[in-house]
Amino acid sequence: MIDLGLEPTHISVEPGSKSDSIVLTIILEALKDGGKVIWMTRELPDQRRIIDILGNLNDTKLANLIVLEFKENLSGKLEEIKSILDSKNKEDLLIIENWCEKYGRAKSKEIVLMKELEQYFNKFRIVITSYSYEDASGMNKDNQKFISRGGRIIQDLFRIIWITKIDGLNQKILIRDGENEFIAESTKTGYKFIN
Repeated sequence: MIDLGLEPTHISVEPGSKSDSIVLTIILEALKDGGKVIWMTRELPDQRRIIDILGNLNDTKLANLIVLEFKENLSGKLEEIKSILDSKNKEDLLIIENWCEKYGRAKSKEIVLMKELEQYFNKFRIVITSYSYEDASGMNKDNQKFISRGGRIIQDLFRIIWITKIDGLNQKILIRDGENEFIAESTKTGYKFIN
């Protein structure tokens, strides 16, 4: 779905764009390709959603998935799995869904934690996600109406992929990765590219 091999990636999602489906679709593709995935999430989505997207994988593929719900304790959970992270390789994926709160600024301790985590990139692939927020000033240099969380530090360390809703098309999203733009459609089994 999205090329995750280039550099550490921050997926900045417009609220209402079904970020859990995006994450589950990325996990599905990584597991189908034979990779191992550690999925850390602030809050697990509805079980039916997980089953809809990952339910067709066989037990061997599903055995390569570790799921951790961290709520407000991301740093504690990362510390608990440090030995697992040390054993990962370049084909493996760590995905941290909603690395910071949905509202307000990202906390400095969360930004520092992402900065430390980014140093692992030479060992395995890293994707973090967060909700973008609307630029009330209208001064965004990229001519976008949304801003990613984490400020300049996260922007300098992570490649930013933007996901926004398409007005009038409820089941479709626009994925912008640098100069490349793709449209994907939400289906029961995850997002599928349509262009």
